[in-house]
Amino acid sequence: MMKKIIISIAASALVLAASSCSDYLEEEVKVGAAPELAFSTASGIEGLVANTYSFARGWYGKEAGLGLSEMGTDLFYYGYDNKQKSLNSYNITAESLDGNTSDNASLDQYWELFYSAVDVCNRALHYVPQNEFISDSKKDQFMAEALFMRAFYYWHMVNIWGPIPYNDQPQSEILYAPERVSEEVIYSNMLADLDEAIRLFGAAGYETKEDGRAHLWAARAFKARVLLYAASWLGESSLSGDYSGNLYALAQAEVDAVIGSGVANFYENYADTWTMANEDIRSNQEAIWGVTYSPDVSGPANTIPKRYRKSNTGDPLDYNGLITRTGYGRGGSAMVLMFVGMWNNGASDLGGNGKEIFVRALGESTFYVTHSVTGEPVWVAEHYSPYSRGFTRYLPSLYLFQSLEAIRETDQRPEATILNAYTIAPGLEGSAKLYPNIQDTAIYYAPMDGNSAEGQALQAWAKDRYRVQFWANGDIPLYTSTNPATALPTEAPKATSDVYGDSRYNTYKVGGWCSFPGIKKFQNDVWDPQYPTPDISSRDAIVMRLAEMYLIKAECQLHTGGDALATLNELREVRAIPGMEEANKLTGAVTLETILDERAIELCGEQQRWFDLKRTRTLVDRVKAYNAQASGQVTSNHLLRPIPQAQFDAITNESETEGTGFWQNAGY
Repeated sequence: MMKKIIISIAASALVLAASSCSDYLEEEVKVGAAPELAFSTASGIEGLVANTYSFARGWYGKEAGLGLSEMGTDLFYYGYDNKQKSLNSYNITAESLDGNTSDNASLDQYWELFYSAVDVCNRALHYVPQNEFISDSKKDQFMAEALFMRAFYYWHMVNIWGPIPYNDQPQSEILYAPERVSEEVIYSNMLADLDEAIRLFGAAGYETKEDGRAHLWAARAFKARVLLYAASWLGESSLSGDYSGNLYALAQAEVDAVIGSGVANFYENYADTWTMANEDIRSNQEAIWGVTYSPDVSGPANTIPKRYRKSNTGDPLDYNGLITRTGYGRGGSAMVLMFVGMWNNGASDLGGNGKEIFVRALGESTFYVTHSVTGEPVWVAEHYSPYSRGFTRYLPSLYLFQSLEAIRETDQRPEATILNAYTIAPGLEGSAKLYPNIQDTAIYYAPMDGNSAEGQALQAWAKDRYRVQFWANGDIPLYTSTNPATALPTEAPKATSDVYGDSRYNTYKVGGWCSFPGIKKFQNDVWDPQYPTPDISSRDAIVMRLAEMYLIKAECQLHTGGDALATLNELREVRAIPGMEEANKLTGAVTLETILDERAIELCGEQQRWFDLKRTRTLVDRVKAYNAQASGQVTSNHLLRPIPQAQFDAITNESETEGTGFWQNAGY
C-alpha cells in the first residue's frame, strides 16, 4: 500500500500554476485559488505540468546539489572557500542546519524539496485526466511528463537515503507515522512510472527534445540508468514481476534503442558539447535531456518555487542560498563559479590588489588595464570574462588531473575539460613587474613533479616569464604528494621563493587550495557586456547525454558477457584527436575499475560521481585510494546519507531498529 508522507512540516495550500514559454519552462507560483478551478483551464493545467520541472533547478547547476553528488568522491577536493567541507571529510550529521551557508549539506531542505516536487507531480497526475480543455494527445503527453518527473525525483531520494516513504497521491493530510518502503519497491515503482510514460509518449507521438521537456527518448534513456542502478546496487535479479529478468540485459536493450534512435549524435569536436553556443539542451547534438535555464538571468524565470514550509507570519520560507544561489529575484546555473581558483586576486606577483595584470571585469571602469611600461590602455574584459570568479569551491583531485593528462596526446577531452593555464590579454606582454619577460602565459599548472629533471628545466625556463605550479614539489606545489592516496591541496604560504629569493609567494592564495586548474566545461565562453564576469549563468544542465549511454552499455556488457571493450572504444574513437583514433583505444581486459575510470574522464563534474561510487559499492576503496581529504573517516555507513533530524522531530513512530517504524540510517 502506498503511504502518504509528512515532509517534516505541514503542507500549505499552495496552488502552483504557470505559463510555458517557447524558450524555457517558466513557472509562477500563485496562492489562494482553488485547485479544481485553477487546473480546469488549459493554461492552468499547462502551468501545473511545467511546474513539475522547476524543482530540478534546485539541484542541477546549484552548489548544494553539486556537493552531494560530487564531493566525497575520488574526483574533487574542497577548496579554500568551499561551503560543504563536511561532505568531503565525511563529518556529516542529521542536524538540520536550515539557513546556514558556511558548511551545510542541505539534506533537510532537499528532503523537503524533493517531496514537494513529488507532490506537484502527483497533483498533475490527478488533475490532467479531469481537464476538458486539452486534447487526448496532450493529456497523454502531460501525464507522461509528470510520471517521468516523479520517477526522476524518487531516483535522487532513493539513492541518497535508501528506503524512504513513497507517495503516489496528492498530499491532502499529514501522517505522523510514515513508513520507509524498501528500495526494491521504490525501484519497481520508478520503472512502472517510466514504462507508462514511454507508452503515453508513444501514444502522443512525443519524441522531440526541441521543447526542452521530457520526451520518449529521455524516458527510455532514464529507464536505462534506473535499471543499471538497480542492478549494480541491489543485484541483477533483485526485482520481481515485470522486472524479474536480468536488469543489466534490460538496461542494455534500452540503451541500444536510444543510441539507434538518432535523438543524439556526437560532435566531431568534443569541446563543442560545452560551448555556450550549444548550451541549449534543445539543440545540443549530444544532449538527450536536461534542466533548462532561461537566458533571462536578471529576472525570476529560473528560480525554484518557495518552500511548502511557512514562517511564523504564514509566508512560505525561502530555500537555503546554496540551493537558490541568487535568491528569488533572479536565477540561473551556479556551475560557472564552482570549479574556479583564484586568478585575479591570487597574489601580488600578478597584480593582486594592485590589479597589475589580471582584472575581473565587472563594469566599464574595469574593461581596460593600463600597461605598466607603455602607459597605454589595454582592453581585457573580453579575455578575462571566461575565467569567471575565483570562488575556490572545488579543485580536481590529483587522480582526476593525472587521468586526464595520461591521455592528453591522443584524446580531445583533457584540453576541453581542464583549464591548466591562465593567459593574459593581448597587449599586456611585458607588463608584469615581477615577470618582466611575460608574453601570454601568466599561470601554468604543470603536470609533473617539480623536483624531476623535466620539472627543474621548466622551472628554470619559467623564471621571469610566468608562475608555474607543479603537481608536487618545485617552488610552488599544487598538492603535497604525487601519490593520489596521500596528496592534499597545499595550504601553507611559501615564505621565500626558492627561485626568486623573495616573498612573492608568501600568501595562502598561492596554495593549491586557492590557485588550481579549473574545470572548463561549465564556463561561459562568450562575452556579454551586461554580465561581463557572471555570478550566474543561463547554461542548461545536461542531465543525460549520448556518451553516458555508451558507458551504461559497456557496464552492462561487463556483466552479461558482451564486448565491453569494443563499446568503450567506440566512445574513445569519437573522442580521439583526429589521426589518433587507434592510439586512443583501450586494450586488455575491461573491469569495473576500467568503467569507473572512463566515467571519471567523461562525466566529471556532471553530478553523477558520488552515485556511481555508491551504487557500485566502491566508494570507500576509491576514496581511500584517491582522496586524502575524505579517506580518514569514510566508512560503508556513508553509502547512505542521514535522514534529516527535522523529519524525526515531526513524527511519532521513530525507531532504533532498522526495518521497523521510522529508523535512522546506520552510523548517524
